[in-house]
Amino acid sequence: MSSTSSPVIQLSNQRPTEENTLREGLTSTSPAMDYLGEDEYPPPPQPQSQFVQTAAPIASLSAYTTDPYNGMPPPPTGEYSDLQQLMHACQDHARRHGYACVTASNNYKRGIAYVRCDRGGDYVNHWKLTDETRVRKNRKKRLVGCKWKARAKRNATGGWVLTIMEDKHNGHDPSGDATNHPSLRQLPAEAVEEAREAFKAKRSPKQVLELLQQQYNPAVTAQDVYNLKAKINRIDNSTTTTSALTSRTEADIPTDPSLQMQSSYQPFTISEYTPN
Repeated sequence: MSSTSSPVIQLSNQRPTEENTLREGLTSTSPAMDYLGEDEYPPPPQPQSQFVQTAAPIASLSAYTTDPYNGMPPPPTGEYSDLQQLMHACQDHARRHGYACVTASNNYKRGIAYVRCDRGGDYVNHWKLTDETRVRKNRKKRLVGCKWKARAKRNATGGWVLTIMEDKHNGHDPSGDATNHPSLRQLPAEAVEEAREAFKAKRSPKQVLELLQQQYNPAVTAQDVYNLKAKINRIDNSTTTTSALTSRTEADIPTDPSLQMQSSYQPFTISEYTPN
């Protein structure tokens, strides 16, 4: 029985000519990757443009990048007739530029008053609280240690001259809402009297709020109205109690010593009173 020899198939290690050509072309462009083993071929290279387009510079998030005062310039210096006019000019300027002014460390006898930003200074931790022992956590702080400061000094003619001591704010940006500043929500004396009459007429806090915002200060909040109502009630109640005690005559006081001991009203003099 003659044995038939099976044909020997020789496997060549060389790829077809087209694949070798493609490999050579791809290897020359990106030698670190073999795209023949991938399911999809990469897109053909795009012709490079003569001009390379660069990305435009990103604008700064702050609108006051070139402003050295960060949008909060100091009020204009000059001479004013009195301190009230000076403070009114400073507060009006500060309101238009996103901050507020308050007075601090005044010495009216020497004719010196200091004006600072209402966000200047720091809170004093009297109770030595920490983040672990503090009950109300994540509280926002209004005082951030802003160093803006000015000085008002009385001259020989009786006027007040404003001088800027520190012209730049630090630690905060311009405020977009006047209600964030308590000094910008103050009310004059006539507004308080009108609110008292409105509360006596049984008008609601909402109606009083609309009245104060329309006629006096649009920055007044609802919480300010509730606080004002509570303050008016305390003053009226204390005035009523004081007037009731001072209006009592000697006829209301029992003359019999035994009745004086039984009476709830026991008169005494200041010299006889000893505090506990």
